[in-house]
Amino acid sequence: MISRSFQSVTWLRVLQFVPIPFIFIPTTTAVYIGVPAEKNNTVAGLVNFMRNIGSGVGTSIVTTLIARQSQFHQVHLVSRLATDNPSFQAQRQAYARFYEMVQQQAQALAYIDTFWLLAIGAALMFVLAFTLQRNDPRASGAVSVH
Repeated sequence: MISRSFQSVTWLRVLQFVPIPFIFIPTTTAVYIGVPAEKNNTVAGLVNFMRNIGSGVGTSIVTTLIARQSQFHQVHLVSRLATDNPSFQAQRQAYARFYEMVQQQAQALAYIDTFWLLAIGAALMFVLAFTLQRNDPRASGAVSVH
C-alpha cells in the first residue's frame, strides 16, 4: 500500500509539471518580441523579478485561502454536532481525536476549494489569452503601441 501511494504521488507530481513548458516558453518568447538586443538583460531581469513576486504573492494567496476555507468548513462540520447526543458523549481523548478528524476533513475540503478556484482562474486566463493582439516574430525592434 505504501509503494502504491508513493507511486500515485510521484505520477501526480510528474503530471503537475507537464503544462509548465506550455506556459513559460510562449511567455518568455512573447516578452522578447520587438525588444532590441541591447535590452535583453533588462528584460530578463524584469521577467525574473515579476516571476519571483508572482510566486510569493501566489503562495501567500493560496495559504490564506486554505486557512480561511479550512475554518469555514470546520465551522460547518462542527455546527451539526450536539453535546447532548449520546453518540458524542465520551471521554476527552475521544473529543480530541474527533476534533483532529474534523480539522483534517476541513483542511482537505479547503484544498479542494482552493484547487477549483485556481483551476477556474487558470481557465479564465487561458480564454483571455486569445484576446491578446498577435505579435509578428519577424517584426523589427519597434514596439507596437495600441
